[in-house]
Amino acid sequence: MSSPQVVSLSWGRMEHHPGVQPADVEEVLSRGVDTLVIGSGMNEMLQVQTSTLDLLRQKGVVVKVLQTEKAVAEYNDLVGRGARVGGVFHSTC
Repeated sequence: MSSPQVVSLSWGRMEHHPGVQPADVEEVLSRGVDTLVIGSGMNEMLQVQTSTLDLLRQKGVVVKVLQTEKAVAEYNDLVGRGARVGGVFHSTC
């Protein structure tokens, strides 16, 4: 598996309440990632539910929750190093 690089990021539209839930990361997990980078929004307003973090840790996945621009940079850095990384990015708030 090769993770795709993010080549563009801009202000978008999406719902964020109640935050990133376990169902939101299931597809990414099914791809066999070792690390999941979550972008918490341009102003870091998106929350990640405790149940989501618990699920990821139970599966042995390293989780990094960062401001979205920093999350994309971290994700691309990991991709560049050949890591098995997935990303969930919130492009607004």
